[in-house]
Amino acid sequence: MAIKQDYKAYGLNPLGLLLGLITLHTFWLVALYRLSNWFYRKGTPIIPFIIKGIGVVLYSADISPSAKIGPGFRIAHSVGIVVGENVVVGSNFELFHNTTLGGRDKELQGRKMPIVGDNVTVFAGATVLGPIMLGDNVSVGSNSVVTRDFTDNVIIAGIPAKVIGEVDKPHSLRSMG
Repeated sequence: MAIKQDYKAYGLNPLGLLLGLITLHTFWLVALYRLSNWFYRKGTPIIPFIIKGIGVVLYSADISPSAKIGPGFRIAHSVGIVVGENVVVGSNFELFHNTTLGGRDKELQGRKMPIVGDNVTVFAGATVLGPIMLGDNVSVGSNSVVTRDFTDNVIIAGIPAKVIGEVDKPHSLRSMG
């Protein structure tokens, strides 16, 4: 179950999880997304969007119930996050504040949104606009604008984003906690 891996990605203990309800720890935003996505996949009307609305009000984050985000999802800071409809993301995905994963006025093979691989981190202020594909083990630098495909194991940054380095240890930033 994805929520168990999300919980592990945060490294919370049971007390931290409980206190996180009071302090609005971002783990609970991920839990709200998982719940809204579950209702969405079951074809339940309205409820997924009510749950999404709770995330918008409490966390200032808009994560579409139709987005497909793999296990190990972690949000460092929630304010200003937007994940659009039908975005597809692999496992161990990490987002920072003021980030957007969304579409643009372009379609490729019926797709308008980004597809993102495993072990990807999108740092503060970055925008990833589809239809593009990001490979595994990609790090997107702060304030970058990504509008084209990138392969595995790269660090990308800039406007427009370009490769500025290679990833030595995939997702090594998780240990910084």
